[in-house]
Amino acid sequence: MARASRPLAAIVCLVVITAGWGSVLSANPAVAVGSTSVALSAGPAAPVATSTGGQGGPSAASSTQLLVRTSRLRLPTPVTRAVAFAAGSSIIVAGGLTGIGTTDAVVRIPISGGPIATVGRLRYRVHDAAGVTLGQSMLVLGGGATSQDAWVQQLVAGRTSTLQGRLPVPRADLGAVVVGSEAIVVGGGAGGRADSRVLATSDGVHFRLIARLPVAVRYATVAAVGGTVFVIGGVASNGESSAIQAVDVAAGTAVVAARLPMVLSHATALTIGGSILVAGGRHAGRALDSILAIDPTTLGVRTVARLPQPMSDAAGVVVAGVGYLIGGEAARPLSTVVTIKPS
Repeated sequence: MARASRPLAAIVCLVVITAGWGSVLSANPAVAVGSTSVALSAGPAAPVATSTGGQGGPSAASSTQLLVRTSRLRLPTPVTRAVAFAAGSSIIVAGGLTGIGTTDAVVRIPISGGPIATVGRLRYRVHDAAGVTLGQSMLVLGGGATSQDAWVQQLVAGRTSTLQGRLPVPRADLGAVVVGSEAIVVGGGAGGRADSRVLATSDGVHFRLIARLPVAVRYATVAAVGGTVFVIGGVASNGESSAIQAVDVAAGTAVVAARLPMVLSHATALTIGGSILVAGGRHAGRALDSILAIDPTTLGVRTVARLPQPMSDAAGVVVAGVGYLIGGEAARPLSTVVTIKPS
């Protein structure tokens, strides 16, 4: 995690609906969400070396066009490196980095219209954190401001977050996803060093070691399909990585299963239509506008669409089959909300 004056990455987790926020979220009238961009067709396939030395097959998204739009929704303050949660017909965005520093704001974005409002605060303001929903609890794990933290914070509607627990050690620039009844924590680290340990927790209090990544990375993007957690790209000790690492949670193993066509970090992963979509990110310090699709079965990779502009570090969430990229950064933090869905 870099100093707050140098915006970098938001590692993003996909989370599920949380009923505990219903009283805050129920009063929003439905109105249509607008857009400004156009659909983009699938691009050419990019060959990917698999762990057995073969070529990845076509992605499940290769025959489907994606409709990529900049919606009319706007964040009240441009933000990057936040975490996002799905909550009914709204998205909850917590923390992140603004143009003046790390924020403690917890913001509600009604997907179908209504006012965007601040609905809570973080007890410890953080960016570069991870977020998951376990049971009824939205948890913000790790992150930091000018240093890395180990806090596990539970969001509370209309109030300041409570301290749920602590990671075994401070960790920022990390990712987390839910597999079954557990949150799987991967990547990130502290003091500029990546932590290879893959942890599992069912409550945000107790953590167990389930595997170690072959390539320890920070600023990776993470997705779960079935019982496998995919850790995509990131920054390793020798620079940006092209590795697609697969963690088998039940078996407790982690391997480099395939590789991207180029090194990539600071991207956002969304699982839509059976494919893992990797949106934006950075390559050699340059923000990207590409959307890659990874077939989780064959690990084939191809470019399937373009973002309205190059961007990285967006918070991401999927609601009812539609992906949302919230904020992020180009030359500076963004206030936009971009939608991605099959056309």
